[in-house]
Amino acid sequence: MNWTTIYITGRPEFQDEVRKKLEHSDLDFMPGYVDNTTATVTHDLYWLNNQTELREMKEAVGSKLVWKYRLKFYASLEAFLQAQDNTAKTAELTQDDLDLMARMREVA
Repeated sequence: MNWTTIYITGRPEFQDEVRKKLEHSDLDFMPGYVDNTTATVTHDLYWLNNQTELREMKEAVGSKLVWKYRLKFYASLEAFLQAQDNTAKTAELTQDDLDLMARMREVA
């Protein structure tokens, strides 16, 4: 049996609920671990049987959890890393953002 790596990102503390959903499904999966304590986005890793479609995994997790934790699924390491880089770049506030927030506070 071959395995496909799936990376998941989302709001903090989604991992336990996702794992419970997957454990109660009929999917062949193995949990993994990605250690990156400096990441600003919570993430998790799973290996799926390569006969399993990503859509089946999403259905097993359920739309309620996907929306609740704003889960995003990545089927390649490159896409996962690129999303991490983009998140880090957009997380920083520019001077224009700070000025806009200051003006909004003045109006309120």
